[in-house]
Amino acid sequence: MSAPCWAAVAQPSEPTILAGLTRRAGDLTWAPLGPRLCEAHPNRSSMKSDRNDPSQFVARVLPSGYVLDRSRPLSSQIYRLVREAVVTMQLHPMDVIFERVLAEMLGISRTPVREALLQLAREELVLIAAQSGTFVAPVRRDQFIESALIRRVLETASIRRAAEIIEYKEIEQLRTIHDAHRRAVARDDAIAAIFHDNAFHATVTGAARLPKVSQLVEMARAPIDRVRHITVRDPSVGQMTLSQHQAVLDALVSHDADAAERALQAHLDEAFERQQKEFDARIELFEGTEGSS
Repeated sequence: MSAPCWAAVAQPSEPTILAGLTRRAGDLTWAPLGPRLCEAHPNRSSMKSDRNDPSQFVARVLPSGYVLDRSRPLSSQIYRLVREAVVTMQLHPMDVIFERVLAEMLGISRTPVREALLQLAREELVLIAAQSGTFVAPVRRDQFIESALIRRVLETASIRRAAEIIEYKEIEQLRTIHDAHRRAVARDDAIAAIFHDNAFHATVTGAARLPKVSQLVEMARAPIDRVRHITVRDPSVGQMTLSQHQAVLDALVSHDADAAERALQAHLDEAFERQQKEFDARIELFEGTEGSS
């Protein structure tokens, strides 16, 4: 079965709850496209031509019909839009970011767009080059390895605390997420599988009641997710991840901190070894040198 084609779409105006996470107006979700739309849609990640055409950039960043919520900070909404496009590899390394075009399409000044891009630059997701322009940052090999190490240290430390204090409602959230993840894997839906995988880890880390750690983990995970959104297509990987998540969940249900730490370490170590091989196989894409020779 071929991998499904997906596109970003705007959420409805009312807040919705998915797997214990709230997504409000102006946030993004993902929806499948029909076969003919899949072939034609400009967000299709396999499309190589016109990568630095302004209209294609807008199509990759802005969901159809997207409208800013003027009651909320504009820069934070733009930050989420561009970050989502970068992390999910709708925008590839060294793609041009058209600041002025984005501002014009949203009907706003360039100031909130600049603020959003500066935040993304601080997270090493965007490069702002004086006199040259703004580009999607590459994923360097050393950055990818460091991010995996940071994630492992923070998540394995926080899961011990989570195992001790996790509440019943959080266990139920994890079970709901795990079931949704299993259904996504069963229908060969890689994008949704990554979403539920991340939601599982975020809920575990959140159960430790360490919000700053949760923020750091999310930032550290960005280079890893950029690799995953290009490479995660093997159904056997999804089944393995589900089995590893089940071991983590079982340990948390038992409030066994040692078992939870061991299960999570084994999961993250296996994932890193596999993802590192996948990174090396596509290193020119991730480092932004593909097609430069």
